Amino acid sequence: MNYVKISPKIINPLYKCYDEIQKSELDHSIILLVEMRASQINGCAYCCRLHAEMGRKLGIEEEKLDKLSGWFNSDIYNSNETLALEWCEAITIGLRKKELNAIRARLEKAFSEKEIVDLTAAVSVMNALNRMAISIGDNG
Repeated sequence: MNYVKISPKIINPLYKCYDEIQKSELDHSIILLVEMRASQINGCAYCCRLHAEMGRKLGIEEEKLDKLSGWFNSDIYNSNETLALEWCEAITIGLRKKELNAIRARLEKAFSEKEIVDLTAAVSVMNALNRMAISIGDNG
């Protein structure tokens, strides 16, 4: 189903938001890693491929892209990447408020308020786009 064509007034703002996130001051490799990780968790094969290609173009180390599904067992990611990936998983999987607050407290020590908002938006928008593509999209 071509959901963009069917309901452009609803879907186009999601893509506009995605485009604005790409212009964020937040480290672009972190944005890419959390988008790709959310796509892995959600099982969006199309988005996983797309983000892997984008990561290579962005110059992210191939090893980081290859090991992303097991990031928590790897020491290749820096502390901000690790924290962002932990936040991504917490939002995507849906941890309890107490657990989210603990991660957020650590985020507040490493990232500015704007970076936290942009990071959270990046994960949230990617989750929405993944779920649209998986459930009713044409692009498996």
